[in-house]
Amino acid sequence: MPVPEFASPEWKKYVQRSQVLLDKLAHHSAMAPNLQQTYMTPANSKNKVYFEWDFVGRTLSMFYDINPTLQGLSKQEKEKWEDAVGRTMFTKMLILDTRPGMLDMMTETTYPEQKGAHPDFGEEILELARHLDD
Repeated sequence: MPVPEFASPEWKKYVQRSQVLLDKLAHHSAMAPNLQQTYMTPANSKNKVYFEWDFVGRTLSMFYDINPTLQGLSKQEKEKWEDAVGRTMFTKMLILDTRPGMLDMMTETTYPEQKGAHPDFGEEILELARHLDD
């Protein structure tokens, strides 16, 4: 989705960085089994890359529900902004926790078939995560 020219610098920062991260997650080699899935078909591989791709995509949709100028926000929009920014920080934490950590446990709990299968994100995704909130 395009970023409006009139959007505030802070809104643009979060949205643009999330868009780049979403694209890198979607094209990660661990997502290859999912690339040919038709719409509304469950993913073939629900690994931690898939989990983060889904989480980042949902967070990005929250940003698009908020006035991009960040001016005159309703109470609901302010709460959604805080939630989306918090989810972005959570994304950063989950991706950068490279030892078998919370994301691995969350993925294995939700998708038991992923036990022990933890693809590396790779340096490019790690670097994007490091700068999600700069």
